[in-house]
Amino acid sequence: MRALCYTCPGTHLYNLKQPETIYPDDVLVRIAYAGICGSDINIMNGHEDDFLKIKKGDCYILGHEAAGYVAELGPKATAKGLKKGDKVALYYNQHCGKCYYCRNGQEQFCSNMQSRGGFFADYAVVNEQQVFKLPDDTDMREAALIEPISVVQRGIDLLGLRPGMKVAVTGGGGIGMLFVQLLRLAGAARLTVIEPVEEKREMALKMGADYVIDPKKEDVLARSLEITDGMGFDVVVESSGVVPVIQTAYEILGRGGTLELFACYGKQAAYSLDLASFFTKEVKIVGVFQSPYMYPRALELFQRIDKKPFIRHIFKPEDWEKALEVRKTGVPQKVMFDFTDGGKA
Repeated sequence: MRALCYTCPGTHLYNLKQPETIYPDDVLVRIAYAGICGSDINIMNGHEDDFLKIKKGDCYILGHEAAGYVAELGPKATAKGLKKGDKVALYYNQHCGKCYYCRNGQEQFCSNMQSRGGFFADYAVVNEQQVFKLPDDTDMREAALIEPISVVQRGIDLLGLRPGMKVAVTGGGGIGMLFVQLLRLAGAARLTVIEPVEEKREMALKMGADYVIDPKKEDVLARSLEITDGMGFDVVVESSGVVPVIQTAYEILGRGGTLELFACYGKQAAYSLDLASFFTKEVKIVGVFQSPYMYPRALELFQRIDKKPFIRHIFKPEDWEKALEVRKTGVPQKVMFDFTDGGKA
């Protein structure tokens, strides 16, 4: 089967043996579509070697945003009523359900977590707990958005957002656009996107933003204070992944507000905090790791947002270099791989 792998260093498309099940409740899934995430780029740049325990020469299959079809079921994969041919969305980690963190409602910190992603491939083996059945009429290109929807909604949960709060998002990429739609559903007011690229600002307005700010041509702080009646935003989500933008996000945050650092900032990235203003503003700074327990809700939200604008850049795995080039430009749409031909020429 085809598999796009990071080899520490290097990235290549390989022909690998189809994976086999490990546990009796495992599921073999034929991948349909898989989206490229910023964290995939970080892995390819070598920023996650230590965290993922990747060693030089390893063939680490990339990808964790995917949807596909059930190809085979283990003899004990019976809890969810899955059957061969079902359309499914996939999560990328298997949790033990037994450790302190799992039993404390913090599955994302599972002491025995197994990374079982590797969805840039024709097939993947995952545990039944990672598989979520989709309606028969689901568009599988759109279904590859369910994982990013889940983690964006996890980010919104961590904000403590109440309807009517004034919210800004820095960065208008694919994640920023998902935030716009889901924040709108959550009741965000004066929803503002700060983004230098005109196409992204235009898309943000179509997605439901009330205001957009061009940081290259406008004074972001002055414009933000104008939008918020001089008070600053109650919530600011930093989704650009550009470290200097964090300071801008902090400056436009109002007193008692919450700043969420959502993006992947790369190895050894750091932000210097002005402790005096941090004290007087009484703000909160929040990080987002993973999206435990989110898929049932993500599947519901998936039905309520506009997915079509995200589906534009789709590539065969053989064109992976071109796909990565497009992804690195920061387009507001998702960049996806199409595995539906099953590796056939």
